[in-house]
Amino acid sequence: ALCSPFRRGGLCRRSSPGVLRAAVVTLLESALSGGGGVAGVGLAPSQLHGCCAVLALPDGFARCDGSALLQLLLVEMGMRACLVAEEATLACLALGLSSACVVRLGASRGAVVCVDELIPMPGCSTRLQYGGDDADALLAALLRRHGLHDRLAELAAEAEAEA
Repeated sequence: ALCSPFRRGGLCRRSSPGVLRAAVVTLLESALSGGGGVAGVGLAPSQLHGCCAVLALPDGFARCDGSALLQLLLVEMGMRACLVAEEATLACLALGLSSACVVRLGASRGAVVCVDELIPMPGCSTRLQYGGDDADALLAALLRRHGLHDRLAELAAEAEAEA
């Protein structure tokens, strides 16, 4: 059966648990070992057993969905260990920070999450219903309002020459 296992940042509950589980396993195995038209990262399916994994969950991901994914990795795929963390925590770790306000801005939406001592703070996050496309439109409107949109290429060339 055809199944889209993820929907709106979480597991899709429209399919039966067995179909959903099989779809996620197929997706992960294809990403790691290749298959279904995906090259994968070069691990043979036999190498997956005993591997360790990092499960990066979107900020605000439902705990029950994270638990289901963790069980799938450890029990069904046979991984030895798994570090589970939210994106904001991993962003802090990547930069060597223990505390920060992490801003994630996509094309159509964004989010801000405050992290203290590598723990996302409850009540200190917000989802934004706008993103980079909206920022581009605002910048273009401001340039038009001030008559700079026609001179944009000229200004860019001047800035390039100065650098």
